[in-house]
Amino acid sequence: MTQARTINEKEAKTLFAFIGTKRNATRNKAMFALSYYCGLRAKEIASLTVGDVMKKDGTVKDVADLSAEQTKGNKGREFYINKHAKQHIAALIKSMRVVEPHFPLLQVMGKRKPFSANGIAIAMRNLYEDAGFTGCSSHTGRRSAISQLANKGVGIRIIQKFSGHRQLQSVQHYLDANEEMVKNAADLLV
Repeated sequence: MTQARTINEKEAKTLFAFIGTKRNATRNKAMFALSYYCGLRAKEIASLTVGDVMKKDGTVKDVADLSAEQTKGNKGREFYINKHAKQHIAALIKSMRVVEPHFPLLQVMGKRKPFSANGIAIAMRNLYEDAGFTGCSSHTGRRSAISQLANKGVGIRIIQKFSGHRQLQSVQHYLDANEEMVKNAADLLV
């Protein structure tokens, strides 16, 4: 099975703009933000509740905890919510008619029912395809986030913590070397 394609920051902006022109824009932008800015897997996105990401005062958390049931494998982890993801999550919560901590964060349209992991994967694949991005899947955001961190010189141990991988070698499968990265590396040689 081939790896999901990565996208760059410009392509991500294009995708956010495209999503904004479609139905369920607020929800779908939050879905994409959780993948692209937080590096979450489809299963993790599908399992989120409002209470997982929202503080008691109604603001979005900086760091959220995932239980073992919400993650791949049998070990919980935390994930980090940057300012861009916070904006999309806050907009989504604000758009909800009724907000309770136990409600699914991403709800199937017209219902207070969570997406399945497969439902998230299908929805994300459809968003990419409709926007004209080929070779993308629900894993594209995650791979892109990890690759961009590496491209910006973030240490592999920090990337490991960000992505929630227990094995350092697992992170290496996500790192994507592109032409610009190789050129920048070559320019470092003196």
